Amino acid sequence: MADQDELMNQLVRAERFFRNDYHDRGMVKWQGYFLSDHTEDVGKYSKKQAIDRNRQDQVEMSQEAISQYLLKAFDQRFPVTIQLRNHTAGGLTSPFYHGKVMGFQEDNVVLSDNTQDFPMTDILWVGLG
Repeated sequence: MADQDELMNQLVRAERFFRNDYHDRGMVKWQGYFLSDHTEDVGKYSKKQAIDRNRQDQVEMSQEAISQYLLKAFDQRFPVTIQLRNHTAGGLTSPFYHGKVMGFQEDNVVLSDNTQDFPMTDILWVGLG
């Protein structure tokens, strides 16, 4: 019986606390989570921007050398990295694209893991994957 009375007293105290003293901060308590996620995203974006700004054009290869290298990569199924000769609207050098040569469509190269085709005339450089 004493345990049951003690339990009732605890429940009454808890009810009084939540009714009179406890104030839920609502979304305020979640702001720390949002802030840390935002900070992480900003850090990733800043790092990508720094990499983009510091990237340089590779030494230009001849169209014949590019064709031979891509055909060899297709035949032997090894991954390649290509860089295009075009720059972004902001003047940044083209990023590197990686993948295995899946084939050729007309005058375009198809790389695995890429949704776009790459025109042969736009390729500046090809290297090992």
